[in-house]
Amino acid sequence: MRAIFIAVGSEMLDLDRVDTNSGYVARRLRQKGILTDMKVVVGDHMDNLSWIVKKACQRAQLVVLSGGLGPTEDDITREAVATALKKELVFREEIVAGLRELFRSRGQAMPEINARQAFVIEGAEVLANPVGTAPGLYCEAGGCKVLLLPGPPNEMQPVFEAAFEKFIAPAANYHIYSRTFKLTGIGESDADSRIADIYRKYRNPVTTILASPGIIEIHLLGRSKDSDEEARRLTDELAGKVRERLKDFIFAEGDAGLPEVVIAMLKERGLTLAVAESCTGGGLGDQVTSVPGSSEVFLGGVIAYANSVKNGLLGVREETLKRHGAVSEATAAEMAAVARRLCGADIGLSVTGIAGPEGGSDKKPVGLVYMHLSAANHERGMRQIFSGSREVIKRRSAFYALNLVREYLNQLAADGGRQTADGKKQADISDK
Repeated sequence: MRAIFIAVGSEMLDLDRVDTNSGYVARRLRQKGILTDMKVVVGDHMDNLSWIVKKACQRAQLVVLSGGLGPTEDDITREAVATALKKELVFREEIVAGLRELFRSRGQAMPEINARQAFVIEGAEVLANPVGTAPGLYCEAGGCKVLLLPGPPNEMQPVFEAAFEKFIAPAANYHIYSRTFKLTGIGESDADSRIADIYRKYRNPVTTILASPGIIEIHLLGRSKDSDEEARRLTDELAGKVRERLKDFIFAEGDAGLPEVVIAMLKERGLTLAVAESCTGGGLGDQVTSVPGSSEVFLGGVIAYANSVKNGLLGVREETLKRHGAVSEATAAEMAAVARRLCGADIGLSVTGIAGPEGGSDKKPVGLVYMHLSAANHERGMRQIFSGSREVIKRRSAFYALNLVREYLNQLAADGGRQTADGKKQADISDK
């Protein structure tokens, strides 16, 4: 079964409005092996909406619409779907009676305009809305299931769930199995280029690559009409090949976030962390402390934005700042070392850079960030030039810095608990 989602409402075409219903529905459908082929946003225009519904029913076995079921004149979803399916609208007195009782229970009289919500597509089943006044509708036409849902997410979700369990899930004829890899320290195009020759050979499982600032997710979904075991076998086969290619960048499978993984690793090794931040402005510490129980391993940090604070509070040498600048390998190294010493931590971590949109130069462009990790017998720095908005650069900087900690702890594990492979102080500035 394939699905198409249609978000209805002229307001959804505005730049500051984001449709979240489609993501919720797509995730739930995916859990039953139903893939959403297309998402369409349509304004409150009768001809456009009826045309889209007609075409969607010709291409998919399930069409889900959200929005346009209210009482006002621009709520046209019922009429448009009825037109597309060549069905009549039938007025249901019992719906009006229910609406009047709902308003009465709220100490109000029902506005007569709400009676428009009692029109039902011929042959459709009415879906109760436990939160609002707009009932959902479910009907079938020409082998296509059509589901009409209210637009507000708090109304859409319970109406969808009831219809999902009754009409959609029983018709899903696939066994599914999914794997998810989460990566950091690598960009989307680089990750894709490393595995594209593998996953393109597979029509099943389906591979999806998602990118957010600092994090790449690779989703693999295997489907089988025969058994769970076959879906698992197909997915695990591809997952093994993907993992081998990207093992240096994978920090988790499933839902775990990078801060959560790093905190767990620190706890496992009994090590503590302190941070010194400039361009991230507290974002690095915020990522760490977003994890419950992080106080067991995170001792504190310093936000040293101005050079006077880097020098006066952190103790970065004035000579370093003058000679190399605030955004430099040398400054990042001193920030990390001092943070570790000030807080009495096992690991010091620093970030300094140019988040933009101003402040860059030819030698030091916007997006240039230095990160550094300082630990006993181990020093490692990283230089990156990130693209994107100010917020994107700050977020990517925080995640890449945390990844330095993850890589260091992995190295400790590989070295059998010693600080470095050879027991000597290391300095490693790398461009990734």
